[in-house]
Amino acid sequence: MESFSTDSLVKGGRMQAWNEIYSSRLSKTDFTPQDNADFSAGLKLGGLGQIGMARLITGPCTIRRNERHIDGGVRLYSFLIQLSGKGNFAQGRNQAVLRQGDVTLCDNGVPHRYDLGGDAEMLLVRVPDDLIHDYLPYPETVTGRCLSAQKGAAAIAAGMACSLWRQVERGLDAAHAESVAHQLLDMFTASYSLAYGPEMSGPFPDAAVHARAVTYIEEHIRDAGLNARCTAQATGITPRELLAMFVRRGDSFGSYVARRRLDQAARQLRNPRWRGSTISEIAYGVGYASVPLFTRTFHSRFGVSPGDYRRAQLN
Repeated sequence: MESFSTDSLVKGGRMQAWNEIYSSRLSKTDFTPQDNADFSAGLKLGGLGQIGMARLITGPCTIRRNERHIDGGVRLYSFLIQLSGKGNFAQGRNQAVLRQGDVTLCDNGVPHRYDLGGDAEMLLVRVPDDLIHDYLPYPETVTGRCLSAQKGAAAIAAGMACSLWRQVERGLDAAHAESVAHQLLDMFTASYSLAYGPEMSGPFPDAAVHARAVTYIEEHIRDAGLNARCTAQATGITPRELLAMFVRRGDSFGSYVARRRLDQAARQLRNPRWRGSTISEIAYGVGYASVPLFTRTFHSRFGVSPGDYRRAQLN
């Protein structure tokens, strides 16, 4: 756990020093105090498996990330939770007015602005680009949009993130960190799905139809008999239309189903609660009718066998 504060900085150069600290530890940005206020801020950094976490406390200011800050480095997405105070976050065409408990998603590869009119506290859950797409295939559809704490499951997701942050501060057992990190991302995904529905299926005219197909797949993912024909019938389109719909998104029906099954299997393999289940039981439980096929596809996706993956995650 790393901690930083403006209290130890010389007032005359406080703003520049703080910008350098924040830019070196998180993302290159500019903090600008409002009304020449005597700026103060604090920052704590921690980690949870593959994701990073940060708690930021700041006085009235504007936080900007411009084109000149974006240098083509590591791309991250941050679920930004407003813990106290009020913020106005803008990215692209979207703008979110954030009050206590509200959430928005920030893409550090795109310029954005965050205005804080008073003392405020935020929690950031930082997710690598390759990982976010396992949960939100089209994150650009919701960046800069508000998840209200008054609706849906946003309050549950925010509460779970805060609880995990407190455990990270105390020292969370590394054996459980990876598992709970993915559970947290599942919760954020469910919150966005409830709030924005078909929009989560991307900027396509058939987004609502795709959302119905994905819902059916998720509900029957453990069924070894799940195929394009039954999914198309449940969705109200022909199998040919279903297959073409996935291809338009740069995917295939079979690849999507296999990926979702492997995601579920990986979550069980790294979860200590599933330690007593065999590899075969997990394979059959996520819809595979053949353990050798499961082992081959798992190795192709993760680069290791299911057994080696489990040992690496739990030891």
